[in-house]
Amino acid sequence: MNNTGKKRLSFLDRYLTIWIFLAMAAGIGLGFVFPGFIDVMNSLQVGTTSIPLAIGLILMMYPPLAKVHYEKMGHVFKDIKVLVLSLVQNWIIGPILMFVLAIVFLPDKPEYMVGLILIGLARCIAMVIVWNDLAKGDREYAAGLVAFNSVFQMLFYSVYAYVFVTIIPEWLGLEGAVVHITMLEVSKSVFIYLGIPFLGGMVTRFLLVKAKDRQWYEKVLISKISSITLISLLQRRWNET
Repeated sequence: MNNTGKKRLSFLDRYLTIWIFLAMAAGIGLGFVFPGFIDVMNSLQVGTTSIPLAIGLILMMYPPLAKVHYEKMGHVFKDIKVLVLSLVQNWIIGPILMFVLAIVFLPDKPEYMVGLILIGLARCIAMVIVWNDLAKGDREYAAGLVAFNSVFQMLFYSVYAYVFVTIIPEWLGLEGAVVHITMLEVSKSVFIYLGIPFLGGMVTRFLLVKAKDRQWYEKVLISKISSITLISLLQRRWNET
């Protein structure tokens, strides 16, 4: 088979799974050897936002978002079929599926049940953009759909949490929980983890393409900053463990 013209994944990309497991192992090992380090990391917070985790996520998302052709994103929001499909998958199928899994497998562990339900309600913002970039998918569609669903997350996450965590479990005779998540808290998290890298990527593209040229931007600058994504992904996994 002729593979002429096909690009191979870089060394970092090709063995990404291995690097992730190594980063997780390093995080667990560091916490085991130096237990006080966990308290230090937990202290680096502003409200409910972990500063090291926020920095890692922002740096992880910035390079893929700097590659987006923002001037071409208008066609994404004209594709009604794709938008409706995205909403159905993310705000009907996803939450209901995770809710069913939670009540079927964790009815006797309400704290884990609630955690699984909340995870099912939260749309994965960062990794969608990262995996799409690694797969060489349509960056404009990925960025547009992530932004589209983030608006719904800001508006409806607290409502969904109240319905799926407090109301429906009680209807089914299970132990419900009261989860206090305001629209403001969700909006703040979305702005930090999505808004900042979005603005950074957009401003970088418009300013540097105008100051230099498109070829320099896409061939020189993008190639230099692309590795930041994977390095930041490993740092995030290390922090989470």
